[in-house]
Formats: sequence, C-alpha cells, structure tokens
Amino acid sequence: MAERLPKALIHRNVPGEPIHELLGTLDRAWRVHAPMLVYGGSQRWIAAVATLRHEGWPVIGGPRRARLGELTVPWDAVAPR
Repeated sequence: MAERLPKALIHRNVPGEPIHELLGTLDRAWRVHAPMLVYGGSQRWIAAVATLRHEGWPVIGGPRRARLGELTVPWDAVAPR
C-alpha cells in the first residue's frame, strides 16, 4: 500500500510520523484478520479497515468504499510533523 501514497508521505514513512503509525496499525489489522482470507481477500480488507476505524482512525467513507479496496483518511490525520 505504501507505493500508492503521495510522495510527501512516502518519504515520511518513518517511526514517529503519523503515516508510519497508520500503516503499522493497518499491518497489524491485516495480520489479525488473516482467518478472513477463507472468505476472500476483500473480506479481509473490509475487516482490516473496520479495525482502523474502531481504533480511532478517521476513515472516510463506510464499508462500501472498503469493498472497492479504498482507504482514505483526512490529510491532517497523516500529515508530516
């Protein structure tokens, strides 16, 4: 997923930066929901995005956006410090 980030965030994907925290949280959620893979990769992704939302990340859009494989958060949630 990091390859799809804006260039301003790619270079800031280091410990201590919000984008690094977001991607770390997403990675953990992806691993936790590994058993969902039996229902398909999209179900695993939807569960991982729901976990981000549950952990307080301001995910824009609902499950419909996640079903499309999208993850969008406001800039101020991941803006470089």
